[in-house]
Amino acid sequence: MGSFLSSRIDDADWKSDARYAMESGTFCVICGGPFDVEGDVYNIDPKEMRYRWLFEFRLLGSPSHVLTHKVTSEEAEPMNASESNDVFLSEEAWFSMTGSGYFRVGDAAFGGDTWFDALRDVSDTDTLLPLHEACMDISCRVIEHCHAKRMHTEPISALAVLNCLLQERFRSNAHASFEMRNDLLDLCTASEKYGPRSVMALTKLEWWGGEYEKFYTDPLNVSTITSFALSVLKASPNRKFGHDYTPPITREPHGIELLPTELLDQVCSYLPATSVIKMHRVSKTLALKVSLDNSFWRNSLLDGSLLPHVWDLDREQLGTPFYETSSDWKSVAQLLAKRRLPISVRDRRLDGLPNGLWNRCRIWSIMEEAVELYLSRSDPRSPTNSAVDVCKSLEPVEAWQLEEMLEEFEY
Repeated sequence: MGSFLSSRIDDADWKSDARYAMESGTFCVICGGPFDVEGDVYNIDPKEMRYRWLFEFRLLGSPSHVLTHKVTSEEAEPMNASESNDVFLSEEAWFSMTGSGYFRVGDAAFGGDTWFDALRDVSDTDTLLPLHEACMDISCRVIEHCHAKRMHTEPISALAVLNCLLQERFRSNAHASFEMRNDLLDLCTASEKYGPRSVMALTKLEWWGGEYEKFYTDPLNVSTITSFALSVLKASPNRKFGHDYTPPITREPHGIELLPTELLDQVCSYLPATSVIKMHRVSKTLALKVSLDNSFWRNSLLDGSLLPHVWDLDREQLGTPFYETSSDWKSVAQLLAKRRLPISVRDRRLDGLPNGLWNRCRIWSIMEEAVELYLSRSDPRSPTNSAVDVCKSLEPVEAWQLEEMLEEFEY
């Protein structure tokens, strides 16, 4: 299975959907999930809404190279659903593990479908990437958020950036073994702290224990996300009575530190939450003037500026006056900021974490890691990967650094 957690003795006759997908190379290179749930998944009903996203996928590629991967002879060019010249996005596609092995796009009912050989390595040609629509949506959100924090970025669509990133990974992985060649994001690996990176890294024991279910649950449409956030609020009482520790001032203020608190409050009202956190950490003087009190964390969570991966919270339900002072919003922010979730020794408030939100956090963290690496190589400023160093510099705080900062500074 590609994992150091795998069983020592493996049954050659046992094949999970994930293993079929890995061996044939036909899996979503973002999440590691299949496009057709068949075979030995006994506890999954593909008709359930939470699994339907696995069947909703398209082909992503470079417009000038699409026809190279077409295996049918019709003359009509496939429609580009991206409405952009810098990237190709097919119409809805379908695939069967027991079929031809090709991806079909178009109207099959009337014989108007086009067949493509996706994830094929052709010299000097970009490949076609089959991706779940939900994975593309989450990936584009990651890219847009990372782009928004950078001053020197080219005017290119998030979908085009995603294509460039994955094509680059595909080319660099061309010399790997056939089984691992399409594993562009190390999806076949696992760690002791965070567990399997994707369903393809599950051991047989984990598979038969039903661990695949959370990997297969819809990461985009999480209907219980607000009720989960409410349960976290209820389990996070505000026990602070009095003022936080005030650090002693050891030098005279200068620059922006000389501004009155009222004016700094106005400045902060126009800044994203991550930049306000960074300003608070610049000096002891600003730590006093730029207060990160309970109201700050509450407002930042409710306006959506703090945690980009939980965009679909019901702000009205969370914004009821009862929770305004009764809950420790800083603690809630610290918990919800975690996108890399340990498999053991974790906060008990995460016990009710919806499978869909867990899966979203997994996909977000995988893509955030890849996007930051990709953008850092193309950025002439070569930004640091250390949140501590960022706090000491004038660079804006990136969303991916917020979790690290919250942990280091106990926010």
